[in-house]
Amino acid sequence: MAAARILPRSARNRFNPRQPRWMSALSGKESDVAIVGGGIVGLATAREIVSRFPWASVTVVEKEKDLVPHQTSHNSGVIHAGIYYEPGSAMAKLCVDGARRMYEYCESNKLPYERVGKLIVATAEEELPILKNLYERATANKVQGIELLDGHQVQELEPNVRCLQALHSPNTGIVDYAAVGRSYARDFLHSGRGEIHTNFEVKKIDADENRGVELTSQRNETVKAKWLITCAGLHSDYVARLAGGAKGPTVLPFRGNYHELKPEYRKLVKRNIYPVPDPKFPMVGVHLTPRVDGRVLIGPNSALALSKEGYAFWNLNIKDALTFAATKGLWKLVLGNPKIVFQEIWRDVNIKAFVGEAQRYCPSLKVEHTTKGWAGVHAVAIDDTGKIISDFLFESGKAGRVLNVRNAPSPACTSSLAIATTVVDRAAREFDWKNEADILEREPGSASSAGG
Repeated sequence: MAAARILPRSARNRFNPRQPRWMSALSGKESDVAIVGGGIVGLATAREIVSRFPWASVTVVEKEKDLVPHQTSHNSGVIHAGIYYEPGSAMAKLCVDGARRMYEYCESNKLPYERVGKLIVATAEEELPILKNLYERATANKVQGIELLDGHQVQELEPNVRCLQALHSPNTGIVDYAAVGRSYARDFLHSGRGEIHTNFEVKKIDADENRGVELTSQRNETVKAKWLITCAGLHSDYVARLAGGAKGPTVLPFRGNYHELKPEYRKLVKRNIYPVPDPKFPMVGVHLTPRVDGRVLIGPNSALALSKEGYAFWNLNIKDALTFAATKGLWKLVLGNPKIVFQEIWRDVNIKAFVGEAQRYCPSLKVEHTTKGWAGVHAVAIDDTGKIISDFLFESGKAGRVLNVRNAPSPACTSSLAIATTVVDRAAREFDWKNEADILEREPGSASSAGG
């Protein structure tokens, strides 16, 4: 089966309206830029390139049969304000900027979103210093409207929540990131200079200083381009190494189950309710999250999966499992934190333990108020020492032709437009795109010079 091809809107309109949307042939033309990964970061990057460089043609390849198949469409759907991240880090800067731009983008493109706000609640005395530190971080990151509330003030906002103190973020919101990602794809294709090929799982990358880049799929199809940007999410370590990148960091998959409140209990909370997180880990704990479609989620937990796409407890991928077993950093992480690791596995299989995490701050919540939801898998990058990489990470690749996005976990969806700007700024510097319009001067009247 050949790779599916999504044609630009301008091209589709020239075909019979009965023509299927998914085309079965690659164009065979060399693009200026190829992007591996049809998630929200890859699509935002493609959109950014065609909007800033009128000469550029871009091809996005995605291994699944549709776009935004994994982390983009399997998350809580929260527009993060920038509270958790180290001041001065790329995560802090890009989250705050990305949240602002996400609200603007949703407004201008009529995508449903809501600023429901968020409470991070401390239920024990030992959590209060951590909460204070989060407040200081949020203040340093210039998060708007942030304030500390006592337990009585929290109950005025959320009558069913009990805590000693809480951090209130009124500008935290909710959105459907799968819808946002598909909107980025429409923007990109509407330029007339973009193609998207699904069912294209990359097995080989040949990057040469003089010849450019050639991608080969598992079905031996090829895509050629002058430059390559990889945005492969859970598979970012595998793909980066194919492109000549460093061996590490290794990306580990952590499965997070979600349950939902039954419809008659959805008014239990009105905004995002989060526990105080363990500062040693990037996971933010089991939380209550309203969705733009009216549902209310409980979750996720965070249990190590044995497959990059381990959406169920029993999912096992031999290649992935052997890679993880050979990763020194994983053993150091697990052996250094056995209690937390096994608690997360226990919550993965025990609904009472899972819901019990949320009952610490919402005691009126009962197991019978909930129903089984779905699971997501989020990427956690670690180095050989077992240290979790707590910032976005970008890597210059082989032959001056490749740029790899090596680590883009949450808040990557919130930050996607800002990440895209950062990636394209770096690509423009490293690939000398500032002068590329002169170097690649098009013949008058050619398709390239027309620019779509």
